[in-house]
Amino acid sequence: MPLTEHKTGLIVISHADDLLLFCGAATLALLDEGWKIHVIRVTDDRWDSWGFDEVETIRRNKSEFDEVLAALGINSLSEFGYPTDTLGDKSEVSLRNQIVKVIREIRPYLVISFDPDSIKFEDNQDHILVGKAVAEACWTAGFDKHPDGKVDQLAPHLPIEKWYFGRVVVEETHFLDIADYRDRLIELISLHRTMISNMVAQASLQAEFLGYSLEQLRENPKSFVELLVRSRESEKYRVIGPERINQLIKEFGVEI
Repeated sequence: MPLTEHKTGLIVISHADDLLLFCGAATLALLDEGWKIHVIRVTDDRWDSWGFDEVETIRRNKSEFDEVLAALGINSLSEFGYPTDTLGDKSEVSLRNQIVKVIREIRPYLVISFDPDSIKFEDNQDHILVGKAVAEACWTAGFDKHPDGKVDQLAPHLPIEKWYFGRVVVEETHFLDIADYRDRLIELISLHRTMISNMVAQASLQAEFLGYSLEQLRENPKSFVELLVRSRESEKYRVIGPERINQLIKEFGVEI
């Protein structure tokens, strides 16, 4: 955990279940240490269901996401509302500017999101664009003329640390053992009932093509969550830490 008194963190995710599936243990660890966490969910998850139309899917996933955040004790959320699975056609600059605004408003010490340098192993364009937009926002938020060339806007702010995750982190620098968080993660991920059922339905498509039924799993989706969590030993991150600014402060800093 960061050694700082500035315990404000920003987590930027594409979809509701990204929070727990990619950085759930880190989120729990930070909350246990008294951090205030703000979450940005970029999409509305309108296609993350099986057997429901878009309106009902949006409603269910939003309700279940709110349930997860309440269970975590997180009450600070920004919803951007982009249609899910369409970010490949959207403007990275536009998304970046929205993230810059949130960074300036909440002034986080720490930002956690997708690793923009691990896209070789990522097939979800939503994850790829969010990773790129967050990485650029973390430095453009410090320019007084971003995003529209004017200086009379929200005061610039630069996060001190960035933790990047991915399906495969190319340059892993840190890991967090999830053993102490495993049971809590299983219970919390299981609250995403609609999204988990959709994952099981996708697996069933492949199983049925190969001549097998996963009906037992479809009747008990929590077993799928247990399999997901118990097959992992740690969360892996590429961390960009405070070493540079700490060195400058050590050599030239005067306390204010």
